[in-house]
Amino acid sequence: MLKVIVTAFILCLVSQSEVDAQNTLNLSFGFPKINWDYSGNFDGLRTVYRNGWSITASGLKIKENGLIYGIDLGVNRYGNGFQFELMRFDLKEIHHFSILPLVGYEHHLPKTKFSIRFNLALGIGIVPIDNKHYESDRTFQIRRVAYGVPLYDLTFSGSQEVKSRIFPLVKPNLELHYSLGERSTLFVKGTLGISLMEEVIVRDFPKVIYESEEFYVTHSTNLSFWALELGYSMKLRK
Repeated sequence: MLKVIVTAFILCLVSQSEVDAQNTLNLSFGFPKINWDYSGNFDGLRTVYRNGWSITASGLKIKENGLIYGIDLGVNRYGNGFQFELMRFDLKEIHHFSILPLVGYEHHLPKTKFSIRFNLALGIGIVPIDNKHYESDRTFQIRRVAYGVPLYDLTFSGSQEVKSRIFPLVKPNLELHYSLGERSTLFVKGTLGISLMEEVIVRDFPKVIYESEEFYVTHSTNLSFWALELGYSMKLRK
């Protein structure tokens, strides 16, 4: 895997010397979403998704034959929270950075201002967030109280652990561009981020107490995502 990443990066550097290639900068803003997996014997306590966003910057070389080389830099942020029945409270966001050499191809649709680009990026994601511990957390009891009595008799103890702070990531995407002139385009992009790890972040709750009964549950995500992005592409002067 490392050899593939290094080889792709060398190709990006070599392509900088090609005189028939156009330097291009892409900037895009998107709305990514991740999924959480569950195991254990208590299905009521969930991690839910809220308000994700991503920012991606790509430096590209586009040759006259449509071949693309470059590098993709990004940051993804995922809002999240705990939910039990109808009650939910937000947690500190989860985020990761990515560094991804890419290759691709651009096809201009004849007699139109539209073009299509397909890119395949392969590199790493970096997770800088902290591990956390939850000790007899009573948030659901505190947030909803009627006449001094908690509506939800739930407490939990456990931890959030980042299993892999650096994880391999494959990111294919398809872009539809509309030309604004000779040097710039607007585009919409569909993106898949495919993590090659089974688990990146794990929330393990070995002790969940609900109505005096004890349960356990584990929430996990490998940070694979899908996203819809809107962007602007600009050709740089040689």
